Amino acid sequence: MRRRKARRRPRLRERYERRFFEILRELSLPLVILHFTLAAGTLGYMWLSGGDFVNSFYMTVITIGTIGFGEVVEGADTTAGRIFTTFLALGGIGVFTSTITVIARVLFKEELQNLWRRLSMMNAIEKLEGHYILAGFDEVTAELARLLERRGVPFVVLDDSQRGLARIAEQHVPYYLPEPPLEQETLQAAGIRRAAGMVVNLGDDARNISIIAVARLLRPGKEEFTIYSFASSPENAERLEELGANRAFYPGRMVAGRLAAYLFHPESDYLVALFDRLAFGEETDVDLMEVAVEEGSPWAGRAVAELRRELGANVVALRRPDGRLELDLTDEHRVKPGSRLLLFGRTSRLEKLRERLEAEHELS
Repeated sequence: MRRRKARRRPRLRERYERRFFEILRELSLPLVILHFTLAAGTLGYMWLSGGDFVNSFYMTVITIGTIGFGEVVEGADTTAGRIFTTFLALGGIGVFTSTITVIARVLFKEELQNLWRRLSMMNAIEKLEGHYILAGFDEVTAELARLLERRGVPFVVLDDSQRGLARIAEQHVPYYLPEPPLEQETLQAAGIRRAAGMVVNLGDDARNISIIAVARLLRPGKEEFTIYSFASSPENAERLEELGANRAFYPGRMVAGRLAAYLFHPESDYLVALFDRLAFGEETDVDLMEVAVEEGSPWAGRAVAELRRELGANVVALRRPDGRLELDLTDEHRVKPGSRLLLFGRTSRLEKLRERLEAEHELS
């Protein structure tokens, strides 16, 4: 039986932890002095009382803590005891107040609190699987994040700009890292090894190219890890796809295409709006899904009517192995291996169907 390799902790996490404990080390000297004072006071009172540890420790605490309930230890009301209490109070009260001041200053230090929040965030991110990484958080990516959240799709935002961080706080993004997205350790901390894909929108083609190159070094397979990027022109969109992006989008073309759908089909406004919302993930009740029917699949050779009953979704179209699209499907139409079915139905039903397909694929 092969041993699973221990997952290496991200370097970014190690850097956070190192700095976190560096700050906490400021408490070392005050705490050592406080413990020494408590030990000295307890031993002194134990000597005076003949070995009463509990009351000796209690007497030490109320003395240096300026509580002062009186002598609770035998021998503390003697001349030697009062001289010892006087010197313990003079030295111990200063040690106690200084230690409390240092502890409060360190624990309420903004850097320590930020590090604690980032470490907690990384603990949560390490539990994510099949999520998406959003590199850059402007108005477009923020709207995409809302759509992903509405669909229950997990995502991690990477942005270290002041404007991006302000937008992240305003939108209450659950998972984010305020670190430079271009750095390899940032992508590793975002769980790129476990992620399903990444959306790149850094506002500059050169920066988009850089992060795509880094991401492809970590996840080279385009089928296993999809990268979608924005581009400033159609030419740069083609260049980004050549350099590693699965798809690169020119926003101007996308907006024009969306508007053209309404211009070309003014009489079918509801249908255009519905398919528009489906295409952009804005519709949450119903959805479309494309399913491949491979050789040996239990669906191969089955009639469309049977599949509709079994899948609980409507088969609206079929793409044949030669690429031709068939829309006029009868109930008796047989599905050939190599075809792709276009299903339309309730989102919850299609999600269950997708999980079933993934489970069957893993078993095969």
